[in-house]
Amino acid sequence: MPTTDPAPGLPDPVTLIVCTACGTNHFTAGPNGRFHCSCGSTITPRDLELDPDERWCITPAGLLAYVTAPVVALRRYWTARAVMEDPRLWGFARAAHVEFRRALAELDAARAMGLLLPHNTPVEIGRVYLAAVINPDGTYSGGNPTALGWDCAVCAPRALDPSRQEYHPCRNPRGHAWSTVNGWKAHADRRDTHTYDVLSPIAPDLPTARVRAAGMLTRRQAAAVPA
Repeated sequence: MPTTDPAPGLPDPVTLIVCTACGTNHFTAGPNGRFHCSCGSTITPRDLELDPDERWCITPAGLLAYVTAPVVALRRYWTARAVMEDPRLWGFARAAHVEFRRALAELDAARAMGLLLPHNTPVEIGRVYLAAVINPDGTYSGGNPTALGWDCAVCAPRALDPSRQEYHPCRNPRGHAWSTVNGWKAHADRRDTHTYDVLSPIAPDLPTARVRAAGMLTRRQAAAVPA
C-alpha cells in the first residue's frame, strides 16, 4: 500500500496517496485507469489497500487520493445529530458536536471530490446560507451568514444570562437565514430601497461565499435584461 500525505488546498479529510517507490511524489490519473508517478511507477485502484470505510477518488488536479466513504460519514452525521437534538442525551453533547463537525467535513470532502452522496444527504452540505442585503442596483451589499456546523446561538439552549450564552453547531442554516430575511422585510423602512433574499452558494468558507453570492446576483441581473 502506498503511503499518504495531507492534501494542501483541499478539505482536511482528503488524503493524497504517495508513491512507495520514491516516497515523495503523488500519482496522477492517466489513460486506461492507471495512475502514474513521475518516478515511473504506476498503480491501479486494485493495488490500494484501503479500509472498508474509505473510498479512493481523484482530486481536481488529477491526483489519486482517498476520503471517508460518504455512507459512513452520513451515518456518523445522523447519529451525532440525534444526540444533539435529544435533551435526555445532552450530557454527551460535546462529543456529539465533534462527531457532527467531523461528519460534515467528510461529506463535504466527498462531494468536492465528485463522489456520489447518499440520497438522504441533507442539501445544506457544503452550502453557506446568507441572509443577504441587496443594493438598489441589484448588487450584493452584505448579509448574515450561517452554515451547517458553524457556531450558532439559535441551536444552543437559550441562556438566562446573555454573557453565558453557548454556541452549538448549527443544524438549520436555511431556516435561520429565511427567518432573518423575513424579519427584515417585516420591519423594513418603506423609504429604504434595499431588498432582502437568501443566497446559498456552495463554498468552503465565508470569503468565498460572499464572492459567489455577488456572482449569483450578477448572473441574476444579466438574465433579467432582455436580449
